Amino acid sequence: MATILLNLFDNLRARQPSPDAPHTAFAAPETVQHIRRFHHTLPTYRPTPLIALDQLARTLGVGRIWIKDESKRFDLNAFKGLGASYAVCTTLADHLDMPPPLDFTAFSQPRIRKAIAAITLVTASDGNHGAAVAWMAAQLGCRSKVLLPRGTITARLDAIRTFGGQAIVIDGNYDDAVRRAARQADDQGHFLIQDTAWEGYEAIPERIMQGYLTLLDEALAQMGDTLPTHLFVPCGVGALAASLQAYLVEHFADQRPRLVVIEAAAADCYYRSMRAGGREIIPVKGELATRMAGLACGEPTRPGWEILRRYADAFASARDDLAEAGMRRLAFPHPPDPPIEAGECGAVSTGCLCHMMQSETTQDGRKQLGLGPESHILLISTEGATDPDAYRKTVRRFNDNGSTGR
Repeated sequence: MATILLNLFDNLRARQPSPDAPHTAFAAPETVQHIRRFHHTLPTYRPTPLIALDQLARTLGVGRIWIKDESKRFDLNAFKGLGASYAVCTTLADHLDMPPPLDFTAFSQPRIRKAIAAITLVTASDGNHGAAVAWMAAQLGCRSKVLLPRGTITARLDAIRTFGGQAIVIDGNYDDAVRRAARQADDQGHFLIQDTAWEGYEAIPERIMQGYLTLLDEALAQMGDTLPTHLFVPCGVGALAASLQAYLVEHFADQRPRLVVIEAAAADCYYRSMRAGGREIIPVKGELATRMAGLACGEPTRPGWEILRRYADAFASARDDLAEAGMRRLAFPHPPDPPIEAGECGAVSTGCLCHMMQSETTQDGRKQLGLGPESHILLISTEGATDPDAYRKTVRRFNDNGSTGR
């Protein structure tokens, strides 16, 4: 029997009216512009590329495909700096009673630099978020400490240490690292900068989600008068996916594009929870063994869960094969599409779309989502090759035979 590479749950309630709409006002248009103005004050800020994949669109039989390449975000090879920068700077500005508007250049004042030097930021991460927090700490002149799950590769530890961060691998999974980081913050008086929210800890995760709004606002501006019909978004704890979903709700309401949440099959807590009725979270326990390290999160962030279970159009549970297929598709495209270097988490959106459009097993899902010749699809590639050795091995095995690229 052939291995099932993708399971899809269509959320039929996503377009139905409901009296219990979750909080999405944090993504209101005026708030997005405030956040964009802050990001423009960062010395190395520039919009990341939006790349048209016209040949891939013709191959798959859809109208247009664009991919937002977050490997070019700051010096981080991933999108996480958008959330970390906004969350850290708003948190420190509040702590130091700095007047609005939020402006990164204000942190260069001697009084502010002296106060910040005594601060330690702590977080848990699979790699990319931790590197972003360490990068922001280095920019501001404070210390950072990042707890990572068992099995984290050296390249991801080095990415944190490059910015002077202390990288600590614990004997546990990502969710264990989150709990331990929270305890350290409480015990040692550190500032916890975490993208996972729980009761009593909501403000900073929301600020991280707000930072991510810049990504979609950039992309839509780059697309001009064209609005995508579909977004394919990788999902770990759900902060990015929920942020983009909230943006769509606030800006387009019932006319919003459809959003597909993509998880690693080994850590598909959203997919499992929705399949079970969507009334409560069903966490995924254990090792969460997947090559998509940034998606190896067994428990969703609570605000992300509330937003996505209400508004996301579909939840996809993808095996690692599809991430690898996406990496090869992007690395060796059919001309004139340009080659793109995407890591496992970044490329899984491409791998899933290709599989959905080319596999007989996904015909019902294609129909339910309205994927076809009129579709304009925006793929979010969240990272570059954050595991360079694995990336080289994967793309070296390239042998394009259709939906799996193997």
